[in-house]
Amino acid sequence: MIKNNGRSVVKSTLLVSALLIVLSGGFFAVGEQEGIAVLTGTMLSCVFVISSAWVFDTFRETKTSTFIKIFFFSTAIRFLLVLILFGILLGVTKIDEIYFTVSFIISYLCQSVTEMILINKILQKSGS
Repeated sequence: MIKNNGRSVVKSTLLVSALLIVLSGGFFAVGEQEGIAVLTGTMLSCVFVISSAWVFDTFRETKTSTFIKIFFFSTAIRFLLVLILFGILLGVTKIDEIYFTVSFIISYLCQSVTEMILINKILQKSGS
């Protein structure tokens, strides 16, 4: 069981996501197609990372073995959903594939690292 010390991973993740979405809007200066592609890629990664934070916040009070099962199962489901959405967006829409893919990867990595740092801080505080 991970003790809840009042920090919400979802709230922190939403702040980082909002910042990345605002920054991705700057790509509209490059061009409309590029801006749409970057914004879409960033938003897709935000959905994935925010849902991960929600699972962490919702189930962190459960027994550790149960939490691990739920967290990894939800990660697999979210991964499949992201792959499906990724494929649909690239296959059906006319967005710039390079801008979309690179923005998704960069945004996802940035948010994942931020989320892991926050979770590590929570785990360190709950262990002491």
